[in-house]
Amino acid sequence: MKIYIDTPFYEKQKAMLRSSVTDDILEFKDEIAGEEQQLKALLRADILLGNPKPVEWLQQAVNLKWVQLYSAGFEYYKGIKIPAVVTNMKDYYSQPCAETVVAGILALYRGMDTFTLLKSEKKWVGYTARNELRLLREKKVIILGAGAIAKRIAKILSGFDCTVSFYARTAEEASIHSPAELVDEIPNADIIIGCLPGTNETKGLFTADMIGKMKSDSIFCNVGRGNLLADEQALIDALNNKKIGGAVLDVTAQEPIPADHYLWDCPNTILSQHSGGGNITEYEGIAELFLENLKRFKTGKPLKNIIQLEKGY
Repeated sequence: MKIYIDTPFYEKQKAMLRSSVTDDILEFKDEIAGEEQQLKALLRADILLGNPKPVEWLQQAVNLKWVQLYSAGFEYYKGIKIPAVVTNMKDYYSQPCAETVVAGILALYRGMDTFTLLKSEKKWVGYTARNELRLLREKKVIILGAGAIAKRIAKILSGFDCTVSFYARTAEEASIHSPAELVDEIPNADIIIGCLPGTNETKGLFTADMIGKMKSDSIFCNVGRGNLLADEQALIDALNNKKIGGAVLDVTAQEPIPADHYLWDCPNTILSQHSGGGNITEYEGIAELFLENLKRFKTGKPLKNIIQLEKGY
């Protein structure tokens, strides 16, 4: 079989795949010159490992029998219909995303963002910083979403004795089910964390009015999708005018953020540049899951993490 690999692997992972897959033909996108030849390689493939773009390429790949995405989310391919079975990485990124959010919150609460800047300036402030440091212990947290990332965050926060409430339309773990209920709960929250996928229902869910109802020392976090905010400028204004305590943003409306974007200069803001799901063995894990599913595919066993593209999440 022909396997087209549209995943940004390094030589280490490529060697791992080549040594494990000896009966099939592997074609790596970055080793094929030109988009025309890359598309031809995809169209003649039986199996795809990766997330090809433009998305129309996947729509054209009608000869594929199986697609293994290297992401958990797949809203970019929503509505695409192909005969292949499609699998994703499911909750593979949930732990690093959860740790990123909590690390950002702790950085703001314990002043690590400020101390890092002071170190670069070789400036000692000593005890005068102590009365500005806050504790994560026993904070009230609203998590938007009740999926794998949300649950991992809640598990970590349980170690800080935080009170966690989930927002979700139907999940049984959720106690907040509608935007109206969310508006009522926002003034009581110390931290609000977005973990929602990018769907029509979640786009623009968190409005400027909701930002306006946040406590003056509360923190807004987003590790889901950048389109969660209906008005990103409202968040920027709230941060600059110190109407909220800070923000931890792994995702933003525009990515990459241009050099002249206002978010770069917002106070008390952590920007993790959509790297929240990363870890030092990220690509090895992707390759390992692919190889496991490849074995299942060849032996007729059910594949792990089968999804339906039309759902978009």
